[in-house]
Amino acid sequence: MVTAEYFDELKESMAKHSVESLVEEFNRQVGRRSWTSIRGVHDSLLIDTLMAKGVDVSAIYDGVDISFAKKIALNKDKNKIIFG
Repeated sequence: MVTAEYFDELKESMAKHSVESLVEEFNRQVGRRSWTSIRGVHDSLLIDTLMAKGVDVSAIYDGVDISFAKKIALNKDKNKIIFG
């Protein structure tokens, strides 16, 4: 079970990361098939943090589902996810 304290700590931690670091974190998840509630929280916070930093995540997130099918990169302006 994910506690509110864990959620807040993870959210705060991700907010401190650079956009490039968050992209690297996303790429570490590509190809992993296992899923737990903690991973779900992690993945949701990862997308939320990228969006909060002004990154267009529409290539991997449609508002409901997150796709970890391919590794990603940032465009040259570092404000949009592209496939790497």
